[in-house]
Amino acid sequence: MSDSVPPPLSAAEALRLADRADTAARQPGEMPRWYGPAFACAFTAYGLGIGHVIETGQLAMIGGIAAGFAALTGVLARIAMRSDGIVRKGLPDNIGGPVAVAVLAVCAASAAGMLLAWQAGGGPRWIGAAAGLAAGLTFWVGTVRLNRRVRRLYEAG
Repeated sequence: MSDSVPPPLSAAEALRLADRADTAARQPGEMPRWYGPAFACAFTAYGLGIGHVIETGQLAMIGGIAAGFAALTGVLARIAMRSDGIVRKGLPDNIGGPVAVAVLAVCAASAAGMLLAWQAGGGPRWIGAAAGLAAGLTFWVGTVRLNRRVRRLYEAG
């Protein structure tokens, strides 16, 4: 029986190991699988709700629907953050541009959905639902792409 003790690490090896551990700790995990579909459904329900209150003339409810949407999406984002699906320790440099492009894509998709539903003769409910669905699906795709980009930036840096 031998009591073999591994040799101590050199200072360079210890620093390299610590750097790898720090990089791994900061790297975001994969987005939870439910995140994109949940947001797509939330956007669709929001658009449908807004379309409904416009069609029924209950415009005072728009603020309540917007507050409900903000609360729901805030809870979904918080749950995703707790499951390590989002960047844990700050965003990497040079991510502001891609985030701005993703936000603009969601807005453009929503407008395109509204236009298509309107051209098809849809009423406010259909127009709102189409806008919400287009925005939700675009948000889903955008978050998947941004998550991949952030992961690549952390791996490269």
